[in-house]
Amino acid sequence: MANSEVIESKKLEVGSAIIIAALTGFLTLAGVMSSSLLGWISAKQSAQLTERAAKISEQQSCIARIDLQENNLRTKADLFLSALGNYVSLNGHTVPNNDVRESRLDDLLKAGFAFSAYAPSKVSSTTQNMIVRLKNSLSETDEKKATEYREAVNDTYRDWNVQFQTSLAEINAARDKCSL
Repeated sequence: MANSEVIESKKLEVGSAIIIAALTGFLTLAGVMSSSLLGWISAKQSAQLTERAAKISEQQSCIARIDLQENNLRTKADLFLSALGNYVSLNGHTVPNNDVRESRLDDLLKAGFAFSAYAPSKVSSTTQNMIVRLKNSLSETDEKKATEYREAVNDTYRDWNVQFQTSLAEINAARDKCSL
């Protein structure tokens, strides 16, 4: 009987050892799987955050580029319109000095061509036409033709203003597209 008790006892020990080993293996497997699952979730969230950060950075770069374009356009337009106003104001002087007139015309031509470098093509072309017509009106000896050039300058200025405002609207539309 002692032998059979020993055998039974050994069977229980072996059975308990198998249960303990199986339970330990199962718990280890569950730990490894949960670690893998948590690692995968963490990696996916990290990738999503990186992707979102890259998209935000791209949007900010786009907006900064558009802001710089608008700032350059407005700055050059300001210089051009200031030079135009400075030149046109000579008509209010009783006897404008030719040296002053030529100096202001030179400033206007310089500002106009500088603006053209930063402006969209349509506004750039209109600006160049305006300053060439203005220069032609000054060098024209026939008063009738000079008057026609001055009227053309006024018409061109109206076109310029509309085109400039359209360009600003297009810049705003481009800025809005940065967020899409």
